Amino acid sequence: MTNFFVTYTMPTKEERDGYLKEIQEKGIDEISRGEDGCYRYDYFYPAGSDNTLFLWEQWESRDHQKAHCQTAHFAELGKLKEKYNATTEIQIEDKA
Repeated sequence: MTNFFVTYTMPTKEERDGYLKEIQEKGIDEISRGEDGCYRYDYFYPAGSDNTLFLWEQWESRDHQKAHCQTAHFAELGKLKEKYNATTEIQIEDKA
């Protein structure tokens, strides 16, 4: 199992909230949860920060997450990241 911890940083709280709202409206989070090998795909607001968003992705393997990166909804995430001026930091943890 592999965990991907993604921290998104936007210039403002409004951009952060708009980003998450569009993800939910487009159903990107739900579609991702339904993908083969996806155990968790959840967004969180970190305490004490108005312009960051945290995503915890948990996949059966790195190959499953790699397949996720080839989907149309993943491409849509890239467009939304650009629209809302998001930068990302990703930490990866493999578990036996």
